[in-house]
Amino acid sequence: MAVTSSFFGSINGDRRYKPSDFASFFADFIGNGVYAKPSSGLQVFEKSNMTITVKPGTGFINGYRVNNDSDFDITLATADGVLKRIDRIVLQWDNVKRAINIVVKKGTFASNPVAPSLERSPDFYELALADVLVGAGVTRITQANITDQRLNN
Repeated sequence: MAVTSSFFGSINGDRRYKPSDFASFFADFIGNGVYAKPSSGLQVFEKSNMTITVKPGTGFINGYRVNNDSDFDITLATADGVLKRIDRIVLQWDNVKRAINIVVKKGTFASNPVAPSLERSPDFYELALADVLVGAGVTRITQANITDQRLNN
């Protein structure tokens, strides 16, 4: 194991830093999660029919920052006529594509549905923003069917 130091100025190219060096630095003091300001940051709201909206906000995953600067609309898949499901809206850190995206993890139809699991691996790390209950035969998502998960670590 070696002792390392970081972020000294380079002289003739002797100090080269990678984005992962900076992410590691930020991860030391900025934990994974959603910024508390504004209080609606990355919160999921009903919009119309099967469309929901993720509000503007900022978050961090593994030292990497994501910023959503405007309403981000998502249309959920059509409901089943008999069974319910829970879709999970997540921030997904994708180390392969080098991006953090807002993603829908579609649930499985069931009488007593459960939200899809979060993936936490070297290539993907997910934070739940909300769970959305898609009732049997519904054509509209209401706020009562959206459970805020932003503070659930």
